[in-house]
Amino acid sequence: MNSKIKINDYITVCLEHNKILIYIQGERFQELEYSFLNKILNASENQKEETKTQGKITENIFKNDSKNNYFNIFANILKFWIRNNYDTGILLYNFSFPLLKKLVEVGDPQAKKVFINEILKNLWGADPLVVKYLIKEKYDNYVAMYNNRRNIHTPNIKGIKLTIYVCILNIFIYILFTEVFHIEDIFNFDLHKILNNFEVWRIFTSIFIHPGRFSLLINTFFLSSVGSYFEANNLLSKHVYFIVYLLSGIMGNIGYMLISSELPYFLSSAGASGAIFGLAGAFIIILLIKEKYYWAIIYSAICVFFYFYTIIPRINYISHLFGFIAGIIIYVFCIFIYQYVIASDRFLV
Repeated sequence: MNSKIKINDYITVCLEHNKILIYIQGERFQELEYSFLNKILNASENQKEETKTQGKITENIFKNDSKNNYFNIFANILKFWIRNNYDTGILLYNFSFPLLKKLVEVGDPQAKKVFINEILKNLWGADPLVVKYLIKEKYDNYVAMYNNRRNIHTPNIKGIKLTIYVCILNIFIYILFTEVFHIEDIFNFDLHKILNNFEVWRIFTSIFIHPGRFSLLINTFFLSSVGSYFEANNLLSKHVYFIVYLLSGIMGNIGYMLISSELPYFLSSAGASGAIFGLAGAFIIILLIKEKYYWAIIYSAICVFFYFYTIIPRINYISHLFGFIAGIIIYVFCIFIYQYVIASDRFLV
């Protein structure tokens, strides 16, 4: 006899050739021996004093010991477990924790919310056998990883190599193109030349060109400050740093093209400030992910202050604004890609 019951969007249980199988999103997760299944059912019977519904389910197990009846009762217990927010006390601990972990890995949002709390709850107040199991199977590592990822890490030299390289690159390009060869005008963001002569490379190259030493000094200072904190706390790969930096600078310039065409005093600009504002926007998302809401508000206020501080005709504040917004959107998109498409470690966020 073959039977199949869909528990929720992630879990399906099947009775195939007198074997009970659990599938997670169509992938075979576990085959249950009837002896082990009986332990699960007996463990859930311990909850009947707390929950009358569960008591009625488990009391029926001994009235009919057919395998089909075992299967239906087991499916009802899983549904009860889900309705109670994956409370690991309902099921046998060496069954509930691996199942909950798998649900987190496949992206079940409710499982993600309760996973760490269930580990903590059992580490501090559970049966010694459960504590021993969690430590042996290294579930306590997830708690340490969770806490580590929610701390704000102070930058150090080894952890901000990309920021240092980008600062050196900007300084080198300035010395070479501006101080030595004086050809910076070829790479500046010039709206007229982009629109009339189709010199579209300026949208990209202007991110690395600075019109003067003071501009280079200010941008290098803010890049070393903002970029280092972003790099030290970036939850994703190192490549995302360049993605946010470059695309924020480019989108800042494109936004400048779309809005400032009616402003004749905005004809030419250069500098990495749009890209730096993009890193600043992305860092706000990191603070929110790390649940540092108080710091996110303060940091956002600082960014807004510096944005309004730069609203003067000589500074391209439009690219700052669009770079800031682009940094937020790009980093959120990168998180989505890594979490649901690329990364095998689903505990990134």
